[in-house]
Amino acid sequence: MFLSLFGSFTQLALPPSIVALQDPPVYRGKLPSFNLYTCFSPPSSGGCKPRVAFYVYGPFLSTVVLLPRFFGRGDVMALDLFTPDGFFNPSTTGFTVINSYSTKGRSNNPRSVPPDIIFPSSPLPTLTLGDLNIHHPTADPLRVFKEDEIATSTPYFDRATDLGYTLLNTPGVFTRFSMSSIGRPGVLDLSFACPLLAPYFTEWSDPLPSTGSDHIPVLLRFEAPLFRAPPPSPNWALTDWVALESSLKATTISPPPPLPTTRSLDTWFSTNLGRLMSQFALHTPTKRVTFRSKPWWSELLSVLRKA
Repeated sequence: MFLSLFGSFTQLALPPSIVALQDPPVYRGKLPSFNLYTCFSPPSSGGCKPRVAFYVYGPFLSTVVLLPRFFGRGDVMALDLFTPDGFFNPSTTGFTVINSYSTKGRSNNPRSVPPDIIFPSSPLPTLTLGDLNIHHPTADPLRVFKEDEIATSTPYFDRATDLGYTLLNTPGVFTRFSMSSIGRPGVLDLSFACPLLAPYFTEWSDPLPSTGSDHIPVLLRFEAPLFRAPPPSPNWALTDWVALESSLKATTISPPPPLPTTRSLDTWFSTNLGRLMSQFALHTPTKRVTFRSKPWWSELLSVLRKA
């Protein structure tokens, strides 16, 4: 399941910057590794294995300062990330992600991770997510609920509401499908954004194929200009100049309008420019783009940097 999940990232335009796992595979006290990703998890202690883990994409990790934060337990952890340029705007230099795997607890505390840990009052934009193992009408409006399900989930949603957290899930879209024929699907994997983060949320989706788990992979997107990939740029070093020259000579440029107006002249110019640019695009491949790409970089800058 682990390799299936990370292998499916090839279907995305860009690999996820942060991957949050609940109940990850652990062998002899160690979590698996994957190329280009660095793993962060709570330390194993007292024979208890980590129940959550983060995998952070290497190129993204090199652009931020990251501080893993633990709570003296294996079922919840946080990442505090910082960058001087700001994540979502120049003033938001910090960002927190909390990952929880809340299981059945004792009678006086029906879930293992309490609401105040999952939903902190924080001065930083905060994303909290995980397999919370709770059912609530806000996330699953068509479900018929039992009284104990409502009693268990209400303190969590009340805490989230009091602090202004927004549920990011698409209501009613199941995130877990039981392996048993008699089990009901449910919405157990929940994601919330605090008021400082919610304005930058753009998408909750499940575009990746099943990994063999009873839970589906969920993709969250946020509008972060600093980490947005720049638009594709031409790779002039690979241009087929011979073919391009022939194509340009064969391209017909229409004459300008005899009595031009601002609108007609603009239309004439845009049409003919489009004809020329289509030939450049046809014979010039684009560069491979990542969020670390710098479209303004040149060979001269590389020489100056070495000097």
